[in-house]
Amino acid sequence: MMGSILVLFFAVLFTATLVFNSIQSDKGNLTAILHAASSWTAEASSNLPSLAKKLADSSPTLEVSFLLPNGIVLASSKEPIPDGKEIKNTEAVKQALEKGIGGEVSFKNGWFSPTIMGASLLGEGRMLLYLANSDKHIASTLNIAVIGLAALTALLLLVSRRMLNPIATDLTNQLNKVRGLLEGSLKTTDVKADDFFAELRDTMVNIIHLIDKMQYDLQQIQGTLTMQKDFVDNTSHELKSPLTSIFGFAQLLNEEELTNEEQKEYLSFILKDAERMMAIIEDILLLQKDTVEKPEDITPINVRDIAEEVARSLSPQCREKNIEIAILGKCSVSVIEQDMWDLLRNLMSNAVRYGKENGHVAIELKPDIIIVKDDGIGIAEEHQERIFEKFYRVDKGRSRSSGGTGLGLSIVAGILNKYGASINVESQEGVGTCFTVKF
Repeated sequence: MMGSILVLFFAVLFTATLVFNSIQSDKGNLTAILHAASSWTAEASSNLPSLAKKLADSSPTLEVSFLLPNGIVLASSKEPIPDGKEIKNTEAVKQALEKGIGGEVSFKNGWFSPTIMGASLLGEGRMLLYLANSDKHIASTLNIAVIGLAALTALLLLVSRRMLNPIATDLTNQLNKVRGLLEGSLKTTDVKADDFFAELRDTMVNIIHLIDKMQYDLQQIQGTLTMQKDFVDNTSHELKSPLTSIFGFAQLLNEEELTNEEQKEYLSFILKDAERMMAIIEDILLLQKDTVEKPEDITPINVRDIAEEVARSLSPQCREKNIEIAILGKCSVSVIEQDMWDLLRNLMSNAVRYGKENGHVAIELKPDIIIVKDDGIGIAEEHQERIFEKFYRVDKGRSRSSGGTGLGLSIVAGILNKYGASINVESQEGVGTCFTVKF
């Protein structure tokens, strides 16, 4: 567009220069005629009409008039004779009366038909010679110039449109890609920086990076909201089930006449469900411990001693299913003692809970490594990535009937995260499961 404006500017400037030079040339010609006529018209004043026509013959557009200073026209080459008062009021005549000779350029007939006028005093100021030339060359030049400028303008607009259309189309496509990224219909991997104009490339790289980060953050937020909803739903369900049982048995104890044996049976149910609720609450509280406590609380722990304590605490469950726990090797890890207890308790209790009758659980201890193996029911491959999620159960019915809260492995993952440790699971349905913890 700047190029088009410059072309038009220089075209107008060139046309104006041509017109100006033509006008100046005409003014010079009229001045020369006026000077030449002043030397001989005084002697030929008796034949002014003939003299006016003779002067007018020098140019087909030249008008010659002789008039008195009061505006009376004595002779003219123009038919009919022009109005003397109108001629007297021209700037050229006014200048001639003051200075002896005068001239002006008038556009009274239109901007495209300039008239060059000149006047001079003759015969010691007794008479005026008035010349007027409407140069058709100038008019034709201006007419051609206007048509040419209009055509040039149209051509420049057409060329600009043809040149700008592809650029505008490309830019629109590029902006549509940005919109697609923001709306999620395009992935950042589908858009490359080279797809954009060089002037926009750095900016687009930053925009793509920010959109990528924003989409990742949105996914994380959505995942967090989903987990929060699942957590609330599962927690309310886990607490509501035993509470409903406790409430039901409490009503029976309060409203019916029961034998001592029935009362003991109902109380045992109430105690069992109360213990289940307490276990859920304790597990939920354990999930909130996601920061490492004071350094003085972290001490080297003999993992074998804690594993043996956990094994003794699980002996009633082991006797019910005739499961043997074997502890092999030694290991020392610098952690909070309670964390190690919770870690081993959850892994070993799961191994017993989902183990087969007459089976075995093996705890293998190596430097900075704890391995918990069982020969239980195993975990299907499609579930192995999700078992560390809160309340996630492979078999919900079996888990609840066996007394699990669905939070054990989430607690294990939280404890290991505190110490930068990792856990790996290998399992096969019907064969068993192996958890490997590395500090």
